[in-house]
Amino acid sequence: MFVDMPRYYRHIRQSDRLIEDPEGIERPNLDAARTEALNGIRDLLAEAIKQGKDDLLDDAIVIADETGRELMTIPFIEALPPRLSEALLAVASSTSKSP
Repeated sequence: MFVDMPRYYRHIRQSDRLIEDPEGIERPNLDAARTEALNGIRDLLAEAIKQGKDDLLDDAIVIADETGRELMTIPFIEALPPRLSEALLAVASSTSKSP
């Protein structure tokens, strides 16, 4: 018996711009779509690091269902290992307090 899986769309939010995912992915549930999105974010961040870019840290993945309803937003920084994201947040916090 074949059961249709729900289709999830992983849009990228860059400040006020939304880059829409036209194809989406079929996954059994939202948790599986979230795992897939986190892996995709890590791939994008790895490529950005290789190119010396750091402008992706403010971006986010927006997971939407087939009707376009936003189900979840995952900031790129959440895809980093905990110690690295904590260190980046600490640095950002200290530089924002500088005169």
